[in-house]
Amino acid sequence: MKKTKRRLKPRHIFCIVSVLTVLIVYFIFLCNYSRVYTFSFWLTGKTDLSTVEVTVSDESKVKVNKIYTGKFKGNIDALFIDIESISPGHVRLSASYTDIYQISYDPHGEKDRVEYEYYPQTMEVDLHVTPFGMIYNETHDIFRGIWTVNLLGCVLTLIVIITLALSFREKQKNGDFTYSMVIIGGVVFFLTVTLLLSLYQIIIGWDLRDINTFKSQLYTLSQIGTSFMQATEIPLLLFCLALSISNIQLVRHEGFRPQNLLGVLLGFFVIAAMAVVHFVDLNLSWFDVSMYDVLTIINMAISFVVGYMESLLVSTIVCAVASTKYKIQHPLDYLIILGCAIRKDGTPTPILQGRIDRALAFDREQAEKWDHHAKFVPSGGQGSDEVISEAESMKRYLMEQGIPEERILKEDRSVNTYQNMAFSKKVIQKDAGRLSEKTIGFSTTNYHVFRGYTLAQRVGMKVRGLSAKTKLYFFPNAFLREFIGLLFEKKWIHLIALLIVIVFFTSLYLILTF
Repeated sequence: MKKTKRRLKPRHIFCIVSVLTVLIVYFIFLCNYSRVYTFSFWLTGKTDLSTVEVTVSDESKVKVNKIYTGKFKGNIDALFIDIESISPGHVRLSASYTDIYQISYDPHGEKDRVEYEYYPQTMEVDLHVTPFGMIYNETHDIFRGIWTVNLLGCVLTLIVIITLALSFREKQKNGDFTYSMVIIGGVVFFLTVTLLLSLYQIIIGWDLRDINTFKSQLYTLSQIGTSFMQATEIPLLLFCLALSISNIQLVRHEGFRPQNLLGVLLGFFVIAAMAVVHFVDLNLSWFDVSMYDVLTIINMAISFVVGYMESLLVSTIVCAVASTKYKIQHPLDYLIILGCAIRKDGTPTPILQGRIDRALAFDREQAEKWDHHAKFVPSGGQGSDEVISEAESMKRYLMEQGIPEERILKEDRSVNTYQNMAFSKKVIQKDAGRLSEKTIGFSTTNYHVFRGYTLAQRVGMKVRGLSAKTKLYFFPNAFLREFIGLLFEKKWIHLIALLIVIVFFTSLYLILTF
C-alpha cells in the first residue's frame, strides 16, 4: 500500500513564501541602507568645521563622505560625520573638534559682554564592516537602521498570526475541535497582544529610533512576558471579578461547595501574582545587584505563567463557544448522550434531561431533513448514591419519549467522560462493525462540549457535538472547571512548554546582564 504524500496547504505555502520574501527584501535593503553611517556628536556650543579632524585606521575599509553641523532631532546642535563602507574588516575612527561656548553677561548693568570658551573634544569608535558592507558600530552596539529590526519582527509576527488564524478558522469550519486548536488560539492571542505592544513602542519611540542599541532591543524582548501581563491585567481583573460575582450567584442557587468557588480562587491567584510583580518592580532599588537579578527573573517567570494561562484561557473560551455553535451538516447514525447525576428517584436531573432532549431534537430534525434516524447510546454508570445507572435512567426517559428499545444501546459502566467515550465506542463497534462507515455525535451541556471533542479524539473516535443549554449562573464556573480539566489532561506538555520559555528568556536576560 503506497503512502500518500502530504501536500503543503495554501496557508503554509503563504507563510513560507512570505517569510522568505520579507527576509530577502529586508536583507537587500539593510545591506544597502547600512553601508552609510552617520556619527552624531552633540555640541554644547558651536564648532569651526575647519578645525575638525577625522582619521580612520584603514582607509581601504571606510571613507569619510561629509562633515557638517546641524540640528540633532531638530533642536540639539551637533556635529555630523558621514562615512561609507568600502571593504569588510575592522577599523577605528577618530574625530577631534573644538566645542566653542558663547557666554553673554552684564556684570555692571551697563552693557552685555560676549566671551568664548574653547573645549577640545576627541572621540574614538571601533567599527566593523561586514562582508555585505554593513557598518556596525561596536563601541555603541548600533548600526544604521537598527530600528527596522523591530519592524521586521512585527511583519514576521503578523505573517505567523495570519497563518495560525487561518489554521484556527479551518479547524472551526471542519468541526475539528481538538486540543491543538486551543494551542493555536493561545499563540494567536499572545502574538497579537505582543504585536500591538511592539507597534505602540515603535510609535512612541519614533523620535529616538536611531539611538536604540541592539542590546536594548534584546532586553526588551526578554521582558515580553512582563509587558504582556501589564497590558492585559485590567481586562483579566475584570474577568476575574465577573467570575467571582457568578460564583456568588452559584452558591446562592446551588449551595456552598468548594468547586463552586473556582472563580474566586482564580481571582485570588491572579491578584496575588500581579501584586508580587508590582511590589518587586517598585522596590527593586532596595536590593543589591545580585538580588536585583534574582527578583527580576522571578518576576519574568511569574509573568510568563500568568500570560501563558491567560492565553490558554482566552483560547479555550473561544474554542468552547465555537464548538457549541457548530452546525452539523449531515445525518448521524449514533448519538451518545453523556451522563451526569440523576435524582434520588432515578429520574434525570434538569441538566441530564437537557442533554437527552437536545439529542431527541436533533434526531427529529434529521428525520425531517434527511429522512434518517439515529440510534441512541445513553452512557453513564451507577454512582454509590444512585438507585440505578445513569444510562438506565436515560433509557427509560427515551422510551417515554417514544424511542423504541431497539434504537437504544445502553452503556452503563463508565464513571467519567473519558470512559463515556471509550466504552460507548466499543458499544457502537459491536453494533455497527467498522466505525469509519458510520457518523457519530454526542450530546452534552454547552460548557462540556469542547471537552467531549478532545476526549473522543483521545479514544480515536471522530464525532460531532450537540450543545444543551444550562442556567447562566452555572455556566462560568462549570466552564472554568472544564478548563482546569483540560490543563491537567496535558499537564506535562504545559509544564515543559513553560519551562522552555522561562529558561530561554532567563538565559537571554542573564547573557545581556553579564
